[in-house]
Amino acid sequence: MKAMMAGFAAMVIISIGAWYALGEMGFSSAEQRSGQSVRLD
Repeated sequence: MKAMMAGFAAMVIISIGAWYALGEMGFSSAEQRSGQSVRLD
């Protein structure tokens, strides 16, 4: 049970870290899907 809880905690920490890292690097879906031909006024 202790190992399972440690695994869940590690999974949460890794996913939050990846979310912040990918957002800072410009890999969000909004930045990947929009280009010069998309007009957002």
